[in-house]
Amino acid sequence: MRVTLEQACDLLKSGLVIAVPTETVYGLAASIDFPNAIQDIFRLKGRPADNPLIVHAASVEEVAEYVREKPPHFEKLASSFWPGPMTLILPVIEEEVPAVARAGLPTAAFRVPVHPLTLQLLQETGPLVMPSANLSGKPSATSAQHVEEDFGSGFSVLDGGSCQKGMESTILCWKGSEWVIIRLGALPPEAFFPVLGYLPQVNLGGNGQQERPLCPGQLYRHYAPNAKLTLLESIPQERQGVVIGFSDRTYPKGCRLYPLGSSKDPEAAAHQLYAVLRQLDADGIQEAMVDMNFPAQGLWLTLRERLQKAARV
Repeated sequence: MRVTLEQACDLLKSGLVIAVPTETVYGLAASIDFPNAIQDIFRLKGRPADNPLIVHAASVEEVAEYVREKPPHFEKLASSFWPGPMTLILPVIEEEVPAVARAGLPTAAFRVPVHPLTLQLLQETGPLVMPSANLSGKPSATSAQHVEEDFGSGFSVLDGGSCQKGMESTILCWKGSEWVIIRLGALPPEAFFPVLGYLPQVNLGGNGQQERPLCPGQLYRHYAPNAKLTLLESIPQERQGVVIGFSDRTYPKGCRLYPLGSSKDPEAAAHQLYAVLRQLDADGIQEAMVDMNFPAQGLWLTLRERLQKAARV
């Protein structure tokens, strides 16, 4: 059910959960002032309680109200990438951020989104806690229709159109002496070099047997359609079936192509990925081959990681 901005504000201020657009993906939003509503997010998604959520705020100044201390270069990162698709893990004043949102950790994830409708909403409601608006482990929602596919046509959605990026935010955490990327996202590692003076290491967490996750996207199978994905650096000529690939490449005769766009355009591929994975399920596809013949740097690195997680069994 599509709602207006005014209706969205009223619902959130009443302690309800709704879906909200951002430039990355749609989020399931609850006010930071309603811990019971935040708990409802976990129930709706089927999300493990030890998987913390992201607090979205309207400004850097609002984020600072919840932070116990600012790690080095916080201001430089915030001024360079907020509003935008960057999330920072920060030590918090614990009584100010509900424990359910941060999974009991002394830190929380914060972001200032750039989507104009979302910023307007945040200015009216105050900070919102929201993970991606999809069932846990499934491909993220990049349109209002995707949200309704997972939660039903009666679920309240603030429709902001198709998400510009189509890929979650990049998450950084201060680790002793430098910032580390703990979730790849819409900003590639190279984007941070001019600001930090170094290329942040990528440390995406373990396999579920190690430390607790500090942010969404760690330790669990994510972004996965029902279809079994087979990742291939080249598609054998004798193979037939469904291929997730690129519109400017030729695949074996008889293959059915689900295109991500041009092999020279990582932004288009990132924008299309979740829609393609969801389309596989809509079409009842059981198995698909994925053309992985693309670079392992820049935004392509994020795309590679998402597909690897989607194919994990």
